[in-house]
Amino acid sequence: MKLVLCRATLGVALCFTALPVSLSWAQTKTSKSETYKDIIEKAYNLSLQRDRQQALNILSNAVQKETRPQAIAELKKTASEVSNVFFSDKAQQQFEIGVSLRKTDLNQSLDKLTEASRIEADNFAIANEMARLMIAKGDCKGAQDIVQRQLSLVRFDEELKLSLAQAQVCQKRWVDFQKTADSVAIKKSAQQKFWLPLEIDKHLAGKSFSKAQEALAILKKLDDKYPEVSYWAWKIDLEQKKANFSAGQKYVMACKNISANQYRQYMIDPMLCRHLSEVESELKGINGASE
Repeated sequence: MKLVLCRATLGVALCFTALPVSLSWAQTKTSKSETYKDIIEKAYNLSLQRDRQQALNILSNAVQKETRPQAIAELKKTASEVSNVFFSDKAQQQFEIGVSLRKTDLNQSLDKLTEASRIEADNFAIANEMARLMIAKGDCKGAQDIVQRQLSLVRFDEELKLSLAQAQVCQKRWVDFQKTADSVAIKKSAQQKFWLPLEIDKHLAGKSFSKAQEALAILKKLDDKYPEVSYWAWKIDLEQKKANFSAGQKYVMACKNISANQYRQYMIDPMLCRHLSEVESELKGINGASE
């Protein structure tokens, strides 16, 4: 009989099925005769025994030794599944409650994620979401520490690298951020639009307004409905002492009217709609000055 592990996170279900083989065979077969598919099979079976760390260890070692692109891609895909799967219904329940509370109550959301982490401390989905919450609350060093612990197990995990980069930008650690960004093929990444606000922030810190505008243009092209597009359009002009009332107003309206589904679509960005008070304060000043 096949055994199946599933997780549902941020509205997406993820399942994997172990092939019907002997667990003892999967654990004792010598490395000399193993193919990458054997290693994947072994990792799944270790996961069925809830030995996530050992499963990730063998997958990470295999990725380092492998040279074939297809094999590397499949090993990395398996590592992503293993690292994010929930072994406990209670942990998954606390995780989902925490995610649902993130927009309205960061403290309660973090409390639920902390409970989930106590049950599954090595779950990457929990670790990533905790890091984002901590960034949103301003505990950027704490967020970085959480992510780096997980990256010590799987150094190639891009979502963890994105969380690390977000924590580094939050601390204005631009050199460290650039090293993290350089380790990812951002232009080919499915998460490119979440890397671009970090690039814009870095360019603004260095007063490179033309480069910030270039990054913003790419971001608009990728997804002009992403609320942070309006924020950065407003911010770039503000840094150049220009008033951009329309972009600021668009950002405020987008964030105030954002639906739960839209929020989940973009919540990989820990600062999603977290600049409302900043923008509203500036807009109020503009209105007051014009009066």
